[in-house]
Amino acid sequence: MGQIKTFTLNPLAATVLALSASGVAAQTADSGQPIIQFGEVVVAADRNPSAKEKDPSTVVVERVQLEEQQPESIAQALKYEPNVQVEGGPRYSNQSPNIRGLSGLRVLQTIDGARQNFNSGHRGTYQLDPELLKQVEVKKGPASSLWGSGAVGGVVAMTTKSSADLLKSGDTFGGYLKQEFGSNGDSSETTAAIYGLSSRFDYLVNGSVADHDNLEIGGGEELENSASENTALLARAGFQLSDNQRFDISFRHNNREEGVPSNPNSNVGASSPLVERDITDQNVTANYLLQALEGKHTSKFTLYRNDTQFDEFRPTQGEGQQDNTEVQTTGIALTNSTDWATDGFGGQWIYGLDWYQDDVTTVRDGDNRPANLNADTDVLGLYAQADFTFADVFTLTPGVRYDRFEAKSQQLADSARDDSAVSPSLTAAVKASDWMTLTASYAKAFRAPGVEEMYTQGTHFCYFGPFCNTFIPNPDLEAEEARNTELRADFAFRGLVNSNDELTASAAVFRNKVDNFIEQLVVNPHATMGFPMNTTYQNVDEAELKGFELGANYLVNDLALGLSYGQTEGRDLSDDSYLSNIPADKWVLDLGYYLLQRDLKAGLRTSLVSAQEQLPESETREFDSYTLADAYVTWEPATGSLNGLKLALALDNLADEEYRVAFQELYMPGRNIKLSASYRF
Repeated sequence: MGQIKTFTLNPLAATVLALSASGVAAQTADSGQPIIQFGEVVVAADRNPSAKEKDPSTVVVERVQLEEQQPESIAQALKYEPNVQVEGGPRYSNQSPNIRGLSGLRVLQTIDGARQNFNSGHRGTYQLDPELLKQVEVKKGPASSLWGSGAVGGVVAMTTKSSADLLKSGDTFGGYLKQEFGSNGDSSETTAAIYGLSSRFDYLVNGSVADHDNLEIGGGEELENSASENTALLARAGFQLSDNQRFDISFRHNNREEGVPSNPNSNVGASSPLVERDITDQNVTANYLLQALEGKHTSKFTLYRNDTQFDEFRPTQGEGQQDNTEVQTTGIALTNSTDWATDGFGGQWIYGLDWYQDDVTTVRDGDNRPANLNADTDVLGLYAQADFTFADVFTLTPGVRYDRFEAKSQQLADSARDDSAVSPSLTAAVKASDWMTLTASYAKAFRAPGVEEMYTQGTHFCYFGPFCNTFIPNPDLEAEEARNTELRADFAFRGLVNSNDELTASAAVFRNKVDNFIEQLVVNPHATMGFPMNTTYQNVDEAELKGFELGANYLVNDLALGLSYGQTEGRDLSDDSYLSNIPADKWVLDLGYYLLQRDLKAGLRTSLVSAQEQLPESETREFDSYTLADAYVTWEPATGSLNGLKLALALDNLADEEYRVAFQELYMPGRNIKLSASYRF
C-alpha cells in the first residue's frame, strides 16, 4: 500500500491516499522515453499536465471514498470538507458546493479540463453522474492566475474514468456491472462498463440508468415534486501515437427528467410554479499530449464543446408555457510544463492560454415573462506560473494571468462591452524541518459579469393585476475582484507508537476580500402599492470572507482516524453587517477500520454543525445546530473465487435528523440506506 506524501484538510482523503493509493505508473519504451498514460494526469485543479502529486491545499476525493459514500450529487461528495457546504436544497439535481462562503458563478467547475459554464436562474449547474467519476478535486480560494474568470471562490475539477483506471494489472479487456438501491425515494441505479487496451489503442464505454421517487425529509415527511429519472453515458478512446505522443477523445451525455418547482429550493407556490424539465447535457473533449526533452517537458492541448439545454413546460400556467434555455460553450486550452534543475536549484514552468465562447439563448413563453435573450461572451487568457526550489528547502511560486473578455446581446442596442484583468499570485513555502512545512500565499482573482446579470429584461414576477416587478438590464456591471491571503502549516510524523503509524496535521487561516460584488437587488417601490417595482444586478461594496481550517489524521495498522474543523465569517465592509450564504462552523470526525485481511472496511463519519447565528438584518429565519452520523461497510475479496465482487452498504443520516442547511429554504433528506453490488471482470 502507498504512504501519505502530503496532507490535505479532508480527514478522509489522506486516509484514502495512505491505505488505498493506486495509480498507473508511466511505462518506458526501449528508447528510454516515457510512454504517456493519460490516466496518470491527476492534478487537474492545478493545471499541471505532468504532475503526479497534488498541492497540499487541494482536497482530493478519490474513487475509493466515492464508492464508500455512494453520493447522489457532486456536492454530496464534498460535504465532509471544512468550509464546504451543500447548497440548493434537498433535490439532488439542484445541489452545488459553497466554498468558504462563495458559490454559483464564483466557483469554477471543470470536467476533464473543460469549463462547465452553464448558469441560469434557479436551474442546476452540476450535470454529471458521480458514478462516472474517477475523482473530484477542490482548490479552495481564488485561482484566477491559472484558471481565469470565475475562480473567485475556488475550483471544482472533476476527472472521469478511463480504461487505465479500471483495467487490472496485465489485462487487456475488462468490464463491470453494478446495481444500487436506496431506501429514501426507492431509488435505483444500474451501471455497466466495458473497457480495454489493444496495442496502442484503449477505450471505455460507461453508462448508467437511475430513477427515484419523491424524497422524505428528516422525520418522514414526503417532499413533493422531488422524483426524477436520469441516464448517463461516457465513451472515450485513446491512441498512443508514439512513445511520447497521445491523443484522447471523449463523449459525455446526460439526460434528466423531473417535475420540480421553478425554484427547486422551495415548494410549489404562486411565485414558484411546477415545471416539467427535460435536461440534456452533452460534451465532446479532445486532448493531445506531448512529452519532450526526455520527459522534462509536457504539453497538453484540449479542444472541447459543451451544450446544456433545459426544455421546460409549466402545466399550471394558463394553457401551459413552453420555455427553453441553452448554453453552448466552445473552448481550447493549451497547457505546458517544463522541469529544469541545476545543483541545489530547480524549478518548473507552467504556461499556456485559454479561449472560450459562451452562446446563451433563452425563449420564454407567455405574458409577463422575462424577455428572450441571445447573447455571447468571448474570453481569451494567457498565463504563466513558475516554481523555484532552493536546496529542497524553500520554494517560491509566482504566477500571473491576463484575460480579455467581450460580451454583447442581440436584443439590446449599444450592449457590447469589453474589459480586461490581470491576476497575479505568489506562494512561498519553507520546509522548516522533516516534519513541518510552512506556506504563505497571495492571489488575486476576478469574475466577469454573466450575460444574464448584464442583459436580462422583461417581467420578473407580478403581484396581482397590472402590478409587476420588471428586470432592468445593466451592461455596465464591473467585474468582481478578489484578493486572498492565506497562511498554512503542514505536519507529518511517523513511528510515534510503532513503525507502522503516521500522524499528519494541517492548519490554514485565510482572508478573501471581494470588490464590486454583484448582487441581484429589488428596487424602486411602487408609489401607491409599496412593492418593489424593479429587479436589477448591481455592484455592491467590498465583502470580506475570513476564517480558518484545521485537520488531523492518525493511521496505525488497520485503523484510520480523522478530525477536521472549518469556520468562515463573511461581512459587508460598507456597514460591517453579516453576509448571507456563509457556511456554518463544522466539525467532522472520521473513523475507518479494516477487517478480514483488509477485504472488509467499516467506517463512521460524524458531522457536528453549529447554529448559524451570524445573519444579515434582513434574514428572519433561524438555522439551528445539528449532528449527522453516516456509516458505511464495503467488502471486496482480494483473492479466491469471489475476486471481482464488491458489496457496499452506506447509511446516510442514521438518526433521521430533521435539519436545514444554513440559508437554505427547505429541510434536507432523512435516513437513506443504500446498497450496492458490483462485479468486475
